[in-house]
Amino acid sequence: MRLTSFLLFFVITTLCIGQTPKQANKENTSNIIQEINHLNTLGAVMYFAAHPDDENQRVIAYFARAKGYETAYTSLTRGDGGQNLIGTEIREELGILRSQELIEARKVDGGQQMFSRANDFGYSKNPQETLSVWDKDQVLADAVWNIRRFRPDIIITRFSPNRGGRTHGHHTTSAIIALEAFKIAGDSTKYPEQLKYVAPWQPKRIMWNTNSWFFRGKGESFDASQFVSLETGNYIPVLGKNVGEIAMTARSKHRCQGFGAALQRGENREYFELLAGAEMKSSPMEDVDTSWKRVANSSKVEKYIKELQDSFNPSKPEKSVNQLIKIKKELDKLDQTDYWVNKKSEKINQLILQCSGIFLEALVDDAQVAQGDSLNIELRTINRSSTSVQLSKVQVGALSEKELSTDLTYNKNIKTTIDVKVPADFPISQPYWLQKLSSKGMYRVDKQKMIGQPENFYPIPVIVQLTVQGVKVEETLNIWQKKVNPALGEVYIPLGIVPAITIDIDQKTLIFGDDQSKSIKVSFTAKTDNAKGKIGYDLPKGWSIESNGSLDVDLKNKGDKAEIVLKVTPSKKDGKENLHLYFTTDKGQKIDQGLNIIDYEHIYRQYYFVDANIQLIRLNINRGDIQSIAYVMGAGDVVPQSLITAGYRVDILDHDHITKEYLKNYDAVVVGIRAYNVLENMRYLQPVLMDYVYNGGNVIVQYNTSHRVKTKQIGPYADLKLSRDRVTVEESPVEILEKKHPLMNYPNKIDKEDFDGWVQERGLYFPNEWGDEYTPILRMQDPNEDPVDGSLLVADYGQGAFIYSGISWFRELPAGVSGAYRIFANMLNYKPNPKKGK
Repeated sequence: MRLTSFLLFFVITTLCIGQTPKQANKENTSNIIQEINHLNTLGAVMYFAAHPDDENQRVIAYFARAKGYETAYTSLTRGDGGQNLIGTEIREELGILRSQELIEARKVDGGQQMFSRANDFGYSKNPQETLSVWDKDQVLADAVWNIRRFRPDIIITRFSPNRGGRTHGHHTTSAIIALEAFKIAGDSTKYPEQLKYVAPWQPKRIMWNTNSWFFRGKGESFDASQFVSLETGNYIPVLGKNVGEIAMTARSKHRCQGFGAALQRGENREYFELLAGAEMKSSPMEDVDTSWKRVANSSKVEKYIKELQDSFNPSKPEKSVNQLIKIKKELDKLDQTDYWVNKKSEKINQLILQCSGIFLEALVDDAQVAQGDSLNIELRTINRSSTSVQLSKVQVGALSEKELSTDLTYNKNIKTTIDVKVPADFPISQPYWLQKLSSKGMYRVDKQKMIGQPENFYPIPVIVQLTVQGVKVEETLNIWQKKVNPALGEVYIPLGIVPAITIDIDQKTLIFGDDQSKSIKVSFTAKTDNAKGKIGYDLPKGWSIESNGSLDVDLKNKGDKAEIVLKVTPSKKDGKENLHLYFTTDKGQKIDQGLNIIDYEHIYRQYYFVDANIQLIRLNINRGDIQSIAYVMGAGDVVPQSLITAGYRVDILDHDHITKEYLKNYDAVVVGIRAYNVLENMRYLQPVLMDYVYNGGNVIVQYNTSHRVKTKQIGPYADLKLSRDRVTVEESPVEILEKKHPLMNYPNKIDKEDFDGWVQERGLYFPNEWGDEYTPILRMQDPNEDPVDGSLLVADYGQGAFIYSGISWFRELPAGVSGAYRIFANMLNYKPNPKKGK
């Protein structure tokens, strides 16, 4: 009979934060039972959408966990264009974070993760706009590539290809791309360069996973009878969970987007509309053969698997090793180019190790190793069963190979050390899609095998060959540093390959509003012993620089730092330039990158190398009379640092300090992005802020969404209503409605040139309703859209002023957009009935 009980766990269990090597995530008996239950299931499903968090985890978990199908999610982008609720990462760093959140979500719901090279350039209103930025042929090629290498029987899209303009343009485009890819993936004349690695593949059908939400507010009604439906709320006894519990646990991995969700139990029905392919009447997988009949001469494999399912004893999993080996030997007799033979062979190998109680890990003392340095790797192996296991070979990438004949006796820690030297030209641990310069719409990835991969392959894989009951079985390990965190326990940090020196700059942008020089501190950190060399820089024409110390560096020990202060004097001419810094080692190697580390509890540590550039901006900006600014942080942003760069004094307030008396010390208060959405105590802070305004203060509130607002109103007047209005084309025209208003004249005269050179978008979630107390200052208009006037609203209140702006200051200021700084200076200086600027 099939195994359906939730049973004992192995000794090693998964840490709650997920910071363990991949093997430890599978070493519990319930997962082993589920894998065994699904060995006779041969089916594959691909889910398709545009961004991280677009996927329907209930559908993925249903097909992967409840049904046992190979299930993948293709997200065309990595979500670089979104916002971040847990930190300050935006753009590329946000894409790295969100990619890892997807990977963690897939570990929960059982799916696999794939991508394309499309760059998430921000919100798009329709597919025409999206495809004017993305290279459609490349994105389509990537979708075809993913289909051919994964070979799904069916494809499911999260969005409809026929409802452009009703949702994000990326959303509709993802369905258009999926539908076109479905139609051509089986055609060998399409993208023939891929056929060096994969074969053409034609899925049986493609469908849209819809529900009533897609029909809300559109003058439509949702008629469930028009769709094929599927009950996906199944309880999975072996896991002790409903599909909904698994799905919402996976969804909650999307922390930076604020998608923490309550666990769902009980029934849940999903609906599907056929887009193309074979007709379906009752089920998405209708008429798909998911048995071993798909593989020639496999009847014995199917028979042996059924015997394993009937005989498996969860209290003594090692008793099934011989049966697993029997299945492995039978699989070895079949066509080794067959997709399902390879898939199931991989699972059988894993099950042999898991049922044998084998634990493996490869550790180093430091998670960072410099190019040209040596690594001392300690391989730890434990056999926690009576199974006869021998450690026969260890291969460390292409750097070392060691033949062994070490018997692994019961429950004994066996440590094997391997020393390798990392070549001086070994690639650093930069995410593969960021290794070459990208365009606005596309990342550049030239290696076909890397396209679509969720992340880099292990930088230095440790391939361990074991002999189990006389049969060779391999396991590939990453190299980790294992640390003990007093609060969290064991934490695994992945190995990163770094250059001999990293360059850290305390300010990435310097803004000059006059001829005065500014100083910037630059740190050079040794990642190896005896790091010697000379500091250099490429200075743009018209600028000058002085150093307070020697440009020669001699760092004796790994971790030592050399710091210099550079005094930069601006050009007389307005404009934007780059100061490029570099370090030339005594061996002639030129290093010109800094290291940013993205480190959260719910993902593995990530390494991101950034060019050692300082953006130099000479602009005509008058900061006016403002001396001090209080900043109320909402979701993460770097607007405070940008204002400091422009010469303001900015204090990020502890919420306990936001009192009426304390705010009197500041000329203006700036409220960070989405503060009214994410700060639970905003309802208590709001009266304090409005009292500050009434008594002569100036409060500037940046964008919020209308969803989950923590206060009854934003601003001093109740008729300010937020909407989903946004202007996504950064080059779109801007009209100044109130040309004589102080906001457009003091201390800087604003004209149309100030709206040139903006990045990603104009703004988002503008109000669309407000009372007569508010004055709209600007009118913005996307192509083929009605104009919107809610981007910048000002209201006098008492003796002070309240300003609400959905303009994307959190993007424009860090990007050094000069006009954005000039307008922001005017907002900071605005007072009711000012004597200046009339």
